[in-house]
Amino acid sequence: MERESNPMEALCRSGCGFYGNPSTDGLCSVCFKEALKKKQQPPATTPSPVSSSFVAAPTPLAAAAPTVPALPASPMQLTDKLEEESGAGTSGASTGASDTDADDKDPSKDKKKKNRCAVCRKKVGLTGFECRCGGLFCAVHRYSDKHECSFDYRELGAQEIRRNNPVVVSQKIHKI
Repeated sequence: MERESNPMEALCRSGCGFYGNPSTDGLCSVCFKEALKKKQQPPATTPSPVSSSFVAAPTPLAAAAPTVPALPASPMQLTDKLEEESGAGTSGASTGASDTDADDKDPSKDKKKKNRCAVCRKKVGLTGFECRCGGLFCAVHRYSDKHECSFDYRELGAQEIRRNNPVVVSQKIHKI
């Protein structure tokens, strides 16, 4: 019945074709979200132009009272960034070379080492077993007697026994 009584519902103000809502200033939900993003975006992008004007002329910033608390930290950061950029500008050749070196290293990092058994070279994937000797083995060769394990289990056991069972020595009795 409401639709019949109100045949002319308000369309979105932005002209997208959807119906607007009075609680969202006559905008549809999508356009309202975009409007909110646009309202929130200018404060994030304005510090760089404002800060550049701060370096040129500090008087216009003093007039902007709401943004004054945020600006004292940003000029310090800007001077630090400017110093870093000027330092990077003087050593531009070295940073350019290090960037290309970093790019050359990245493809090798992207190429993953294939997990293979150290004995039979079978692909083990996620089910590989890492031995105490440092090798990676399949389910068949994971035991120390199935591969040439260089880890000394006997010495490990002896150290563990020495640590857990300290030697108890009685004190010498002095005869009087």
